[in-house]
Amino acid sequence: MRNYHGKLLLFGEYTILRGSQGLALPLALFSGFWSKEGADPVPGALNKIADFLAENTFPFELDINLFRKEITDGWHFTSDIPFGYGAGSSGALTAGIYDRYVKKKTEDLSQLKKELGLIEGFFHGASSGIDPLICYLNQSILLRGKKEVEIVENMPDHRGSFFLIDTGISRKTAPLVNIFLEKSKDKNYRDRCDAVLIPAVDEAIAAFFASDQESLFEQWHEISFFQYKYFQEMIPEAFRQVWLEGLAGGDYKLKLCGAGGGGFILGMGNAEKCGINGVLEI
Repeated sequence: MRNYHGKLLLFGEYTILRGSQGLALPLALFSGFWSKEGADPVPGALNKIADFLAENTFPFELDINLFRKEITDGWHFTSDIPFGYGAGSSGALTAGIYDRYVKKKTEDLSQLKKELGLIEGFFHGASSGIDPLICYLNQSILLRGKKEVEIVENMPDHRGSFFLIDTGISRKTAPLVNIFLEKSKDKNYRDRCDAVLIPAVDEAIAAFFASDQESLFEQWHEISFFQYKYFQEMIPEAFRQVWLEGLAGGDYKLKLCGAGGGGFILGMGNAEKCGINGVLEI
């Protein structure tokens, strides 16, 4: 049975809304899969999704009768991807539904992203399709702004460089994005993002692909500093001190993982120096 991994937005949180690049990759730490074993972890959820799919028109043919039959027969989606963490919990399920029940799957990347986004719309009202695209392809994606996507065939080996801190806080993305959009109405705030944060993100991605660890760490610091100064609402209060200590030293640096506000915090450097239990290396 195929596993659908979670996803990690390594670079581009919020800045892709302003036209920067972004880099997202499969998160192999977590996954979901179809199963008849055990109990359905979210009873009734698949029936609601099936109703949504049956009531709407899509540019693809989905075998809704098979979907309903298999739900009745005890099939469910088992997943250890944490919900409300921005790690692709809905993206993996969307990818699983598309893979299993769409009869003729498109090979066009932009169209595939669109079709997956339409299904994931059940969860969010609107979806870019990026999360389920990564979960479906199990490949890294380079984002160029909000629309252009490119599969990354050969990812550099940065094992041991990055880690995740579990805040223990589930959150929703939309309210946090709305905070950013509201603050971006201020020209000074918008100009700072465009002049400082976006170049740091783009240069970090370039350093990542060049395997230039020194430059990557420098740009990670720039991103971390900017986010600490201008994205306070997105940093859980209990983690602001360890964030600040990372900025002051040279052992590690922290930045948002996706929308922030909870979920995971993404780190680079020596995870042990954070002094936090439950750190996950990626």
